[in-house]
Amino acid sequence: MGAFPIFLELKGRRCLVIGGGEAAASRAAALSRAGASVQLARGFAPAMLDGMALVFVAGASLGLGEEVAREAQARAIPVNVIDEPRLCSFLMPAVVERGPVTVAIGTGGATPMLARLVRQWLDLVLPLRLGALAALAGRFRPLVKRRLPDFAARRRFWQRILTGDVARLALAGDDTAAAAALMAALDDAQRAATREDKAA
Repeated sequence: MGAFPIFLELKGRRCLVIGGGEAAASRAAALSRAGASVQLARGFAPAMLDGMALVFVAGASLGLGEEVAREAQARAIPVNVIDEPRLCSFLMPAVVERGPVTVAIGTGGATPMLARLVRQWLDLVLPLRLGALAALAGRFRPLVKRRLPDFAARRRFWQRILTGDVARLALAGDDTAAAAALMAALDDAQRAATREDKAA
């Protein structure tokens, strides 16, 4: 693994996109979807980096990219200069999104086209309603944690939920039935956990 894969929380944080055209607009849109406060500029002055959490350079000259990268890295601000891996302190993956489920594919900058092809393949095979299943699990997660305090029991429970009838119903679009099935499964799991405690 050449680069360390992480997901950054940018909600409410300031991010800068230097450059123009479709590439810069795409980066700005992606940052906005993540909840960032985006500043888009064609020119650059080092003071523009003050308070920034992250910087992109897209649709700009190589010289400008080199200047922004140098100034950002001197301030320990993550920077990405499109199509110039040597100037980047982080790389952009190809992404498949299904609501809260995000799959990121990277090649360490070696061949972005391969990452895009893998993204296209995953986009075809991942269920369209995978995000709905994740959202359903997220809504019930606090309740499951309260009712199944044992970590191993919770792990077994979620394994059953995400691979069984609840998942099938959610992926088919029947959210009401999926929620009801999850509650019934949780009741069963809690009863089983209580019996195990008494037996112990």
